[in-house]
Amino acid sequence: MPQPSPDSLFPHLRERLLRAGIAPRHVRRYLAELTDHLADLTAEEQTRGLSLSTAATAALARLGTTDTLAHAMLAQPRVRSLSARAPWAVFSLTPLLLLAALWFLSLCLLRLGWHLFMPSANTPFGTEPFPHTFLEPRNLYFQLDRAIFFAGPTLVGWCMTATAARQRLKSLWPIVSLALLGLFTATAQVQANRDAIPAGFGHIRLTFALSSLDQTEYALAVFLIAFAPYLLWKLQSLRNTESTATNH
Repeated sequence: MPQPSPDSLFPHLRERLLRAGIAPRHVRRYLAELTDHLADLTAEEQTRGLSLSTAATAALARLGTTDTLAHAMLAQPRVRSLSARAPWAVFSLTPLLLLAALWFLSLCLLRLGWHLFMPSANTPFGTEPFPHTFLEPRNLYFQLDRAIFFAGPTLVGWCMTATAARQRLKSLWPIVSLALLGLFTATAQVQANRDAIPAGFGHIRLTFALSSLDQTEYALAVFLIAFAPYLLWKLQSLRNTESTATNH
C-alpha cells in the first residue's frame, strides 16, 4: 500500500505555514518528518491490537493539533523565507537584476553575431537582407537573440508570480514586480551603430526613453501575459477555499 504524501496528510498545516512566511523547503522537510513520525506512531498503536484506521486516528491525536504543530515551526524565525521577511526588496530588486542579466546576455549575443555574421556592416539592424530560409544559421541565431530580449520580461514576471504563489504572499508584491518590469520594458531601446556609437560596449547601447505607443502596448502585454497564470491560480485557490468551507 503506497504511503500517503505529506501534503495529503497535513494540508491545513501546510497552508498555514506557507501563509505565515515559512520557506517552502522548510515546510516540505517538516511535513516529511511529521509523516514519518506519524507512521511510527501508527505502527506502535497497531501493536496494541488496533485496526489500521483506528491506529491512524489515535496516532494523529498523539501527534498534536494543527495549532500545536504549527507553533513548533512559527517559533523559529530562521525558517521564514526572505520573501516573507523583506518582500519589498525581493519583489523590487530581484526582477530588475534578473532582467538585467537576460538583457546583458542578449546584447552579448547581438555583439557576437554582428561581428561573426556581418563584420563589415555599420549596424546589424536591417543593413543586410536576411536569408529567406528560416533554418539558415544566421537567421536562427538572431531570432534566438531577439527571443531572449523580448521574452525576458515575461519569463522574469512568471518567476516572480510563481514565487508569490508558492509562498502565499499578497497580490501586491507580484504586481509591484510586473509594474517595474513593464516600466523598463516600455522604455528600453537598443542602439547598435559604429558611427553613432563610437565607444562603449562594442558600439551597442541600451537606453531608456518612451518613444512610441507600440512600446507601451508591448509592456502592457507583458504585464497581462505574466500575470494571467497567477490570476488563474488565485481564482482556483478561492474556489477551493469556498468548497472546503461549504463541506465543513
